[in-house]
Amino acid sequence: MKATPAPARWLLAAALTAVALTWVGAAPADDPEVPEKYVSVDEAHKLVDPARRTLFVDVRDREQFDDLHIRGARNVPLTELPKRLAELPRQQSLVLY
Repeated sequence: MKATPAPARWLLAAALTAVALTWVGAAPADDPEVPEKYVSVDEAHKLVDPARRTLFVDVRDREQFDDLHIRGARNVPLTELPKRLAELPRQQSLVLY
């Protein structure tokens, strides 16, 4: 049996590694996909009606939230959002800003 030259073995190993990495992806999230929709200020203003059961979530830092926010909004800073998703109701529409 003939030995494979070192550069060819390295190239083969690199190719196999590249193929293996394409099969490996990020683990799927447990939560179902949520449709995203961007709304204008006018559209958001219409959603403030309590009968519509829309929750506004301010994703800015607490200091910015304390300075000014939409009345009734909840503050969940963007950096904390992945850890705090369970706090947000699933039965309501959410507007993140």
